[in-house]
Amino acid sequence: MGIRLGEIKENLRVLVAACLYYSGLVRLALWCMRRSGQHLIILNYHRAIGGDLRRQLLYLRRHYRIMHLEDALEEFYLSHMEKKQRRDRRIPLALTFDDGYHDNYTHGFALARELQVPFTIFLIPGYIESSEPFWWREGERLVRSAQVDELTMEGHTYHLAQLEERRGLAQIIDARARHAQSVAERESFLTDARKTLGVPSSGGGEKDALPLTWAQVREMEESGLVSFGAHTMHHPILAYLSDPAEVQREVAECRTVLEQSSWAIRCVLLLTLSESLNISAKRDYKL
Repeated sequence: MGIRLGEIKENLRVLVAACLYYSGLVRLALWCMRRSGQHLIILNYHRAIGGDLRRQLLYLRRHYRIMHLEDALEEFYLSHMEKKQRRDRRIPLALTFDDGYHDNYTHGFALARELQVPFTIFLIPGYIESSEPFWWREGERLVRSAQVDELTMEGHTYHLAQLEERRGLAQIIDARARHAQSVAERESFLTDARKTLGVPSSGGGEKDALPLTWAQVREMEESGLVSFGAHTMHHPILAYLSDPAEVQREVAECRTVLEQSSWAIRCVLLLTLSESLNISAKRDYKL
């Protein structure tokens, strides 16, 4: 029933999008935006697979002026007189990918070269260096690869032969990792969960869902098509960290690692929106 409902929602989404496009409303909206003043669209992706990214990029390239995020931001703040000198009147658009999944290289970068479309990846250096699976994927991975039949956690015994029990345990693992008050607390919990479930820290996962490597980052940077941004060092949920000094370290260390890499990496020294909102919740934090 859940799958059927998902299919219905997807079909409705496609139908609405088609009606908006072929009715001319999308074109009218674009015209109104160009006439109404200064605009910049920033599209955020995580994975480069799981959808028709090629078709999306072809559409965006046709209707928008796709730029590196840092170039788009610089132009956005130019004076009105400087903007008048630009001949291309299409709305500027920046493509970004959060986290730095392996498929950003195997699929996203391949399309960037084919279509000559630039984009920006927000990297998590701690995961690039460890090559371990991202923590927010660990709940499902650990339960899927568990070598035990049952596990007691937080007062409840989960019988892993039952689908609903496996889902419940995966949600508990994710919630514990997500709400950790420090990176050390999160990693200690995940280490214990792996040992209890008999699952190694790496392996058994989808390769395209693993982090990028430094070699891939370097190749993309040298192409001139991909730039990079700071996405914290280990990607904790900053609003849940109990120590403001750790919040600052997560941001500052990430920035330092990217700036002091063995090659001259072009790095957007910005946080994504979610991290900016999280930092705003930490009253004692100073950038």
